[in-house]
Formats: sequence, C-alpha cells, structure tokens
Amino acid sequence: MSDEPDSGKPVVRPWEAAGDEPDVEQPNEEAVEQNLSALEAGPTSLDDFTDEDYLSATTQEYRGLAESVAEADTQEFQKQAVAAAIPGVGTGLIGFEDVTGERGVSEEDVETFEQRRTTDLTIRVVSAVVLAGVFVATVVLGGAWFTGFVLVAMLVSVGEFYASVRTVGYNPLALFGLIGVIGGAVAADAYGTTGLYGWVVVTIAAIAFFFSMAQRRNPLDDAGITIMGLVWISLLGFAIVIGRSDFAAPVILLTVLGTAAFDIGAYFIGKTFGKRQLAPSVSPNKTVEGLIGGVLSTTALLTVLSTFPYFDPLTVGHAALFAGGICVLAPLGDAAESVVKRSIGVKDMGSIMPGHGGILDRIDALLFVVPFAYYLFELLDYL
Repeated sequence: MSDEPDSGKPVVRPWEAAGDEPDVEQPNEEAVEQNLSALEAGPTSLDDFTDEDYLSATTQEYRGLAESVAEADTQEFQKQAVAAAIPGVGTGLIGFEDVTGERGVSEEDVETFEQRRTTDLTIRVVSAVVLAGVFVATVVLGGAWFTGFVLVAMLVSVGEFYASVRTVGYNPLALFGLIGVIGGAVAADAYGTTGLYGWVVVTIAAIAFFFSMAQRRNPLDDAGITIMGLVWISLLGFAIVIGRSDFAAPVILLTVLGTAAFDIGAYFIGKTFGKRQLAPSVSPNKTVEGLIGGVLSTTALLTVLSTFPYFDPLTVGHAALFAGGICVLAPLGDAAESVVKRSIGVKDMGSIMPGHGGILDRIDALLFVVPFAYYLFELLDYL
C-alpha cells in the first residue's frame, strides 16, 4: 500500500523530516539545543505540512478496511474444529476441565440431579397426600379422633420449636411447654375457649415461678422462649374448640382449604410473574404478585365452595369475608415463622415430613387463621 495521499503530494512525516528513525531513548541536552536552534534558523520541510496532509496520511494505510470488514460479515464460513498437538497430551477431545483443571458437569451429573429432583417431588406429593388423608379422616370421624390429631400436631410443633431454639444457645423448659400444650388441648375439648385460656395462663404462671426460684443462666430469655412456644402453638387449640360444634367439619375444611389455596396461588403466581419483593428483610422469596395470586385463588375457591350444599347455610358474602381474613392472616402467620427461623438461622423447623420440613412449617399460617375462623363463625352464629 502506498504511503502517498491521493493528491499526489509527497508526504513527509516528522521523523522523516529529521532524516532519522524515531529514537526511543531520551535525547541529551546538547541534541535538544541543536534542534531548537535549527527550528529558529528558518523554514523547514514541515512548514507546508497541513491538517489535510496528516489526515490523508493517517487514513491512507487503512483504506478499504471498513469495506473488507463489511464484506466479511456477509460471507458464510463453515465452522471447523481446531486440532493442535500438545506435548504430553494424547489424541482426543479436550474439555474445559483439561484447560481449567476443574471437573465440568457431565451428562451423568445432570441425569443424577434430575432423578433426585423427581424423587424429592414424589416424596413431597406422597407425604402431603398421606397427611391430607389422615386429616380428612379425623375431620369426618370427629370427636376424640380430631382432638387427638390436633394434639399430636401441637406436641410435634412445640417440640420442633424448642429443639430449634436450643441450637442457638437457648434452654427452654420444654417439659412445662409440652405439659401446657397437652393440658390446653384437653381443656379446650372439655370446656372450650375458657378451658384453653385458663390452662395456658396456669402454665405461664408455673413457668414464671420455676424460673424465679431455680438458679439458671439467662432465666429471662429462657422463660420468654418457653412461654412464646407455648402460646404460639396453643393457638391451634381453637381448632379443637371448633370441632365441638355441629358445623365443625365444614368450617374446618373451609379453613384448611382456604389457607392452602392462598399458599398454592401465591407460590405459582409469584414464581411465574413475581418481580417486586413484598418483604425482603423477612422473606425474600415473597412477592407482591404472589400475594395478589393468593388473594385471587382463596377468594375464588371459597366463593365457589359456598355454593355447595355441604356448606349450607354458608352464604357467598360470608365466604368472601372469611377469604379476606385468610388473605390478611395467612401471610402474617407465615411471616412470623420466617422471622423466627431467620433469627435462629434455620431453614426448616423440623424434618418429620419428607420434602416439607416439620409440622410447624406446615401449620404456621393456620396458627393465625384458626382463631380468626372460630371468632368469625361464632359471631356469624354458625358455631
């Protein structure tokens, strides 16, 4: 490629004018003074060197480069493998692990992961179906069967709570908590809310008396944790009170199905469309879109169920009112457990249910919804 511009005028670069190749070394003071003297003496060959000459000389060497690049973009090339002989490496394919030194993900790894995920999903479904079947059976049988089912759930839940807080250094008085839960369930079955309240208050007084007399480290913290677990789990005792009424089975089914509909709707809608976090500091996975999905699914389900003869004399308006309460209290119940789990650094409260965690992880929303269901339907004169 020629060094001359299109105008035909010879181009003289600064270093060519001096007659020397560019010197990377720093010139001495004598050379600098000689150059300055030469410039002051008179005109040089650089005086006629204009901006147009510079641009022409600069772009001359790149003439046709843009056209070549554009032409290359329009052409199709067949991709080919590159083979190279590497000393010490035999023939064959070279993967990322050969370059990075780390093992990549193989087809066997992917297949193992998919099988494990399928197995986990199967376990979750089976355990949920078994629990749902036992629950429905006890609701239909009613009486002592349902009371026993709720009592077992309360005992396991309070045990999971006390076991979880022990992992971070608390020492709750678990025996008092377990006795309080058992006594509260029996009292609720025999005397309704009066018995439930009374037994919980008596147990709280006994816990306070014990910690005031016994010499234990951090008595205030441990007493508070013990009472917290007792009161929190005892909220499920309202289900036993509901079970004593003639309209027990419909109310219990509406409560559980409505709460489950909220969880399911919130999960699938949030997973599909969720973008805006609802409460990042409490539960980062909860979204505003998921909350809306839970509200819609709960309201739709309870409204439809209210039209079935089995739920007579429940009206559509009362069902919608109940759905509104569930949509407020269910996420609050879930958030309450999330706060506890984050504060003690655990993912699940237990592992008794394969694929679901513990019983407390499954009834966290119900602990807030069940008392509301009791008071609402008692106010509406269904109980």
